[in-house]
Amino acid sequence: MHADSHVLTFQTEAGKEAWKAAARNPERAVIMLDGDGTMWDIVKYPTMPNVDRRYRPVLDDLIAQTGVTGMLTGRSVGQVRDFGLLGEGLHVLGQFGCEWFHDGRLVLPVERPVTLSVVDEELPKVLAKAGLADATIEGVKSHFRAVHYDAGTDREKVAALVAALTDLAGATGLVCLPGHNVIELGPQVNKRDSLNRFVDALIALLWEPSVVLYAGDSEPDLAAFDVLDALRAMGIPTLKVGTSDNTAVMARSDLLVRGPLGTLSMLLRLRNITRR
Repeated sequence: MHADSHVLTFQTEAGKEAWKAAARNPERAVIMLDGDGTMWDIVKYPTMPNVDRRYRPVLDDLIAQTGVTGMLTGRSVGQVRDFGLLGEGLHVLGQFGCEWFHDGRLVLPVERPVTLSVVDEELPKVLAKAGLADATIEGVKSHFRAVHYDAGTDREKVAALVAALTDLAGATGLVCLPGHNVIELGPQVNKRDSLNRFVDALIALLWEPSVVLYAGDSEPDLAAFDVLDALRAMGIPTLKVGTSDNTAVMARSDLLVRGPLGTLSMLLRLRNITRR
C-alpha cells in the first residue's frame, strides 16, 4: 500500500465513538460499502475494475466477525460475483438496492422497469444528437441502462447529455443518475431508501445494530449518509466514511480515507479491532 493510504482522518467525535462501538460489540456491527471509487478505482465499462485481491479475505473475515458486512452499489450482483468478491455471507444490495443477495438467495425488492425497452430504442438517437455517438451503452444490468463517456469529454456536451437523458427518464417514468463518467437511467431508487429498508429489516428482527458504518465517494452516497444521520439521532452510533476528495462527501464524513487503498487499510484495521 502507498504510505498515505494508511492514514485514517477522523473529523468528528461521533465518528471516533462509533469506531470504539464497533470494537466493543462487533457481533452487531453493520459494515456497508460502496464499490466504484471506494473499493476499486473508477474505470470505463466494459473494462473490469482492478479489484485488490486483499479485499476478498478481509471481507470474509469481517463477515465472520460482524453482524453484517456487505455492499450497497450501483453494480449488479452478477458483476460483484465477477469481481471475485461474492463470498458466503456477504450481503449485496446491487443496482442501488434493486437486488438483495445473501446466502445464495437473490430477491428483487424493486420490479424491473418495462419502459427500458423504450430507452433502448431512444438512446442511440439521444447520443447522436448530443454529439456523443461513440459513448458506450451498457446493458448488462437488469434494471438500468448506463451511458459511459470518456473522462476528457467536453463539459458542455456532458451537461447537454444529462439534460437530454433527464428528459428521456421523465418521459419513461425513470430517473437519471449522473456519476463518474457515467449516466444511468433506471427505476426511481436511491441509496437512502435501500439502506433504510435494509436496516429496518434488521431492526424488525429485534436486532438493533451496535454501529452502522457506510463508506462512499460521491453524491449518491450522501443519500446513505442521510440514513446514518437519522440513526444517530435515534441513538445508534454511526460512522460516515468518505473515500474521495469530493467536497460534499468530505464535508459530511466522520472519517476520511484515501481511495480504495485507504478503504482497504480501514477494513484491515477494523478487522483487527473486532477480533475476539
